[in-house]
Amino acid sequence: MAIENREPRRCVVHWRIAIVFDEAEKRPSIHAHTHDLSLSGASVHTDHNVATNTLVTVLLSPPVAYEGERQKVIEIRAKLVYSVYSGSNFCFRIGLNFIKFKNDGLQILKDMLDSQLDSPGYAR
Repeated sequence: MAIENREPRRCVVHWRIAIVFDEAEKRPSIHAHTHDLSLSGASVHTDHNVATNTLVTVLLSPPVAYEGERQKVIEIRAKLVYSVYSGSNFCFRIGLNFIKFKNDGLQILKDMLDSQLDSPGYAR
């Protein structure tokens, strides 16, 4: 079993995510799921090979805690750091480095990841 030594630690979660390109890029948004996530970035599985040198807007949708709860969306400006084909998953894996969170998004993400890491049965 590999031990995660990076800080902040990554959490294996499969949350919905949208990658929105700036209007000047004239590209459609990409909808996918995270492979893993931390306070500083994410690994995302997608059917699209993504390449850009400009910042993107990430809309991250953590799961709701209970039925009827309002869906939270965390908005983040991010930089794409890699895009590689993952043959074992038959998709592309892209890496995002989070640059700036809108409003209280960083605190919301921290609270949600802390609860994931503290949940019984989470493999570390």
